[in-house]
Amino acid sequence: MSASFKKTLQYIVLLLIGSLLIYLSIQKADVSLSELQNVFQNTNLIWVFVSIVISFLSHFARAYRWNYLLENYNYKTDLLTSNASVFIGYLANYGLPRMGEISRCAVVSKYNNIPLDIALGTVLAERVVDVLLMFVLFILVVIFQYDDLQELLNKYILQPFSEKLSGTNLILILALLIIGGILLYILNQRKTNKNSTSLWDKIFQVIQNLTKPLLSIHKIKRPIQFWGLSIGIWLMYFLSMYFCAWALPSTEGISFLKIMVLFLFGTIGVIVTPGGIGAYHFLITELLLFYHVDKASAVAFPWLVWGTQFLMVLILGGLSFILLPIIHKK
Repeated sequence: MSASFKKTLQYIVLLLIGSLLIYLSIQKADVSLSELQNVFQNTNLIWVFVSIVISFLSHFARAYRWNYLLENYNYKTDLLTSNASVFIGYLANYGLPRMGEISRCAVVSKYNNIPLDIALGTVLAERVVDVLLMFVLFILVVIFQYDDLQELLNKYILQPFSEKLSGTNLILILALLIIGGILLYILNQRKTNKNSTSLWDKIFQVIQNLTKPLLSIHKIKRPIQFWGLSIGIWLMYFLSMYFCAWALPSTEGISFLKIMVLFLFGTIGVIVTPGGIGAYHFLITELLLFYHVDKASAVAFPWLVWGTQFLMVLILGGLSFILLPIIHKK
């Protein structure tokens, strides 16, 4: 099985999962098309516009921050090309998972003569910083919204699991875990016999490769600007959702801290499927229903947030793809 076929198959599977999650979120809410239409007709477009502007600024800040990492290797991008590459990358991520990082680096490699491996290394460092800041967000949610998280855990995970877990099911699960453990051990032994490098050595090597860019961040020439922009980017991501919530009558009363919970789970949804298709909508809808928002608004809100972001990326990413070759023609 070729690598390209595997990637295509992976994308199709993730897209089907996303479509299934969209169907389940709408079916569970039991909302008619007329109800959704009524919600969108009562949307305050001013706050939607504010949300879009803040989101655009976050992408601009990401493109601007990139140069702080490239400076470590004595390279620099022009602001137009770096912004265009960011939007092209986001657009590519809607097509194939992780293709955005590669296409983004390919753009600056072509137009700013930055070696592709250097560009990829800096983007990987960005991702490590993003994971770190996402972990900080998780800690903040745990501190300030612990009761909500505990109730969500009980309602959606522990309670359904305990209801379905009978004595017979428990024995079956334990048997499957034992069989799975044996199979993993056999596979590991076969790989070890074929190759002197064990599975654990490979895992350790992957961890080393992932942490290497993070370890070099302390050498950055302008750390205050870099970390200030990094925090600002995530703050703008959050504010984009926060102000978009003001656009709907049923969500404008949700507190700052509850939006933080929505933002955290929405971010996880974006990671799970390409561009967050399905997973984002399902998670946000479930959380809004948990917070007693009416069904129509609970379904409409994630589409409002996700849809405006998608349209912005589609337009600006498409224009960037078309105009960059013309701008750099000379």
